Amino acid sequence: MEAHIKALFSEQVLEKSGLFFGVKLEDLFEVGGFENFIYGYKKEGKDYILRISHASHRTYEELLSELDFVNFLANQHANVSIPVLSINQHLVEKVDSMESYFTVSSYIKAEGERPNKKHFDDTFFFNYGKTIGEFHKLTKAYKPDKGIIKRFNWDSDPLFIHARSYLLDTDEIIYQRFKELIAHLNQLPIHQNNYGLIHTDIHMGNFFVKDKNLCVFDFDDSSYMWFVSDIAIALFYYLEFSARDEKDQVGISQFFMTHFMRGYLSENKLTKQDMETMDDFLRLRELVLYIVFYRSVDLSTNQFASNYIKKHRYRIIDKQKFIDIDFTQYID
Repeated sequence: MEAHIKALFSEQVLEKSGLFFGVKLEDLFEVGGFENFIYGYKKEGKDYILRISHASHRTYEELLSELDFVNFLANQHANVSIPVLSINQHLVEKVDSMESYFTVSSYIKAEGERPNKKHFDDTFFFNYGKTIGEFHKLTKAYKPDKGIIKRFNWDSDPLFIHARSYLLDTDEIIYQRFKELIAHLNQLPIHQNNYGLIHTDIHMGNFFVKDKNLCVFDFDDSSYMWFVSDIAIALFYYLEFSARDEKDQVGISQFFMTHFMRGYLSENKLTKQDMETMDDFLRLRELVLYIVFYRSVDLSTNQFASNYIKKHRYRIIDKQKFIDIDFTQYID
């Protein structure tokens, strides 16, 4: 999160945000957040999440479009964290700040816990793929409700639009690689069976697990995108946090993809042509995270982000294949 947004966020903004959902300031507790301010609270014995975002990140209209999609999935019985109405019976509220505003929304807290190594077996990865496959199957029928603006396309996200401004002057080559990849992706075929409104960030920090079933939240980055991107993102983060070295990556990837794709294909079908683009989307996520760290993290104090930049900079410059695997083998 940019420093100027953190400076705008105050106790007064937090207090007003909570009151929209009938919660006092003293009953709110911080639970995290990277691009948004995330708080928890209890009400009538139930656990809820309060999410506060600055308009420079997502506008009021964009948040409404996000929640419209989440509600659509919930109505189709998909496993998502369900938004709740404010005391004014609104899904989204505004809190003015200086010449801008923050948006406020609230959700029923997902049951279960964050996934960790004890969960990582074939059933877990099957259900991981099945959940994403179900989302992709359902999104083919999604149409925004009346009065809801259509959610943005993937490359219209502010991160993509303002990417150059986040990078160092010495990273012009990184920006050129970013533009080259975007141009390449925009030449890929688009049709109902490979492209639609998707989560765009289903890593293991954005779902909880209970009895090996997933409940997904944080659709903040949802956009119209190729379905393969969601698969690539899931694999990318699993490798980034689990693999010890390049040799380890191959074995981990094969286990992950074998069980993940069995689950995915039980709900939605892709072609070998679709899977041939997996490395493109792995490299896109590699670049996106590189830019996000420069935008949102103090590299002088965050060792993980600093190490990531050092590790991936020359890989990006050299356009290295993310991992040497034939992803078409996972399509029947």
